[in-house]
Amino acid sequence: EKLCSFWSSIGECDNNPSFMVTKCAPACKSCHKIDYNNRCGKRDPNLVPGLRPGELNLMFERIVETAPGNASDTTQFAAANGEIQDDGMPIYTVTVHSRPKSPSPKPDDNGVIPINRKLDGEESPWVITFDNFLTDEECDHLIQLGYQNEYKRSTDVGKRQVDGTYSNHQSTTRTSENSWCSTKSGCRADPIVERVMKRLETMTGVPTENYEDFQMLKYQTGQFYRSHHDYIDHQKDRHNGPRILTFFLYLSDVEEGGGTYLNTLDLEIKPKRGRALLWPSVMNYNPMIKDPRTMHEAKDVIRGTKFAANAWIHLFNNVEAHKMGCN
Repeated sequence: EKLCSFWSSIGECDNNPSFMVTKCAPACKSCHKIDYNNRCGKRDPNLVPGLRPGELNLMFERIVETAPGNASDTTQFAAANGEIQDDGMPIYTVTVHSRPKSPSPKPDDNGVIPINRKLDGEESPWVITFDNFLTDEECDHLIQLGYQNEYKRSTDVGKRQVDGTYSNHQSTTRTSENSWCSTKSGCRADPIVERVMKRLETMTGVPTENYEDFQMLKYQTGQFYRSHHDYIDHQKDRHNGPRILTFFLYLSDVEEGGGTYLNTLDLEIKPKRGRALLWPSVMNYNPMIKDPRTMHEAKDVIRGTKFAANAWIHLFNNVEAHKMGCN
């Protein structure tokens, strides 16, 4: 990069190490860190995971059982009218679209949850939606943040580079636009972004440090994202671990098309402003292992514009891993 020396002189080696340490190594005197193993080393075995074996099914069961809008006819009416609880949380309802048939066993006296690998593979994975999960104000604000951070053509993960990072490449199977609500731009510290992230943390029990920056999405007429999986193989051994959950936020209604289709389950979720969709990328018996049944796609938008946001949740701290270029 031509501006490496200038960036180094204004403190970017310390402020933006994930880029500078490898892309501007001579200017930062960090050539020894170009090698991924020297830069990052192995993941600390004492890190606390966002989910332990057996906890994924228990998490979904808790979410369904505690949904405030499902409690009575009165709360369902309140949710349908977009009402808010005293603590500022919307009165949301939860709909189960797919779930395992068998209830989850509870932890034993030592806190260990019995797991059944065979049963996990035979029974359906969880897929749930939340209605009235986001307010109109929150939806509008997140859309505007997407514009402020400049929507650009979406890309897929490319080839591994010499420094252990992975390139991006445009694909004919993904024609949407996206922008990132990053720490660097200040977007992640936006009060409404923090409020929504905290809400996701409350739902899942996984701390926000494990979350990627929100990826703001815009699909215009004719745009789509063909079948894919959110699990990224190489992250299994990286400091942040794999993506374990996708929390997908619908920020707008769509006149026609634009649904989220889970291919293996033959299940389509329609976009609805304020709705959220949650599914796992990993298996309950071992959250390091990919669940191949949650392949999905964004169907073509036929009429209108679809605004949405991806919240990808990792097994371990993603914020720190990203900062150091170890994700």
